[in-house]
Amino acid sequence: MARVQKRTPQVEELRPCVQGVAKSLGEKVYGPAGPAWGTTLTQREDPRLEIRAALTEKLLDLSLAEQATALAPRPQPCRDCPGGHQPRPGAQSNPRLVQTRAAQAPWPEPAGYCSRCRRACFPTAHAPGP
Repeated sequence: MARVQKRTPQVEELRPCVQGVAKSLGEKVYGPAGPAWGTTLTQREDPRLEIRAALTEKLLDLSLAEQATALAPRPQPCRDCPGGHQPRPGAQSNPRLVQTRAAQAPWPEPAGYCSRCRRACFPTAHAPGP
């Protein structure tokens, strides 16, 4: 078993699912019998680090895309144009790359144009996130 780390209750709840996915991915990398005898630790670890990076990137991409399209749960200042104080028009997006601790991720930043004050609105200009 790998080293024990303190994890949030939310992650602990997902542990059985993660273990099943890990087993499935391990079989896809080396087959059901596992790595051949003599496979070094580095040869075992490298594909797993790549899988971890790919999984992290995909989870981050999905969550950023979901956040960008969800207008209703945003606080009022993020739904209104800061200049015209009108509801932000349209459901447009401005593609950006944001640097996270895990990787660089594409983020479809919500955007709009306010005809009242004649300016582009980027309600989350400070930072992505709640």
